[in-house]
Amino acid sequence: MSPANGTRIAPGELFRFEYQSIAEYSVSSYNYTVILFTELPKNFVCSTNFATGHTFGVFDVANYPAVPYARHPAPSHFIMPDFSKKTGLGWQAGMTASNATFYLAVIEEYSNGVHTAGHRFSLSINPIVYNATDSRNEDEDFLEAVDKDSNPEAQIALSRHPTPA
Repeated sequence: MSPANGTRIAPGELFRFEYQSIAEYSVSSYNYTVILFTELPKNFVCSTNFATGHTFGVFDVANYPAVPYARHPAPSHFIMPDFSKKTGLGWQAGMTASNATFYLAVIEEYSNGVHTAGHRFSLSINPIVYNATDSRNEDEDFLEAVDKDSNPEAQIALSRHPTPA
């Protein structure tokens, strides 16, 4: 997935997006959702404050027989939201952030021929640095991005293309 782990992206910056779908022979992809989490969800339970961030959209890729022709292909670039500005109507208010670790996530809905009640979901996550203002290198930013309570190898594995069972 692109951008790579530790990529520095400024508010309002156009950045390259690339995702390799899990679709291949005997694996059908139905769609994937691209989300920028400004903080990782704490628990997978019902909550009015499950996570914060921005949804870039829901996309698909051509893969037979699930999606013969892609109707909503992902763009090659996205624009990083400027969270210091109010982005809509209502009660939403902006907030500034510098050197913040955010998480670009892709949740893909797919099937691989193994019987399940419903489709399967894969998750890919790459930590990025939002509004970087210091001179640290990207390796230091990535190490800081990894949750202190987790295993860095596990975080790296999450960002790799998942292999169907």
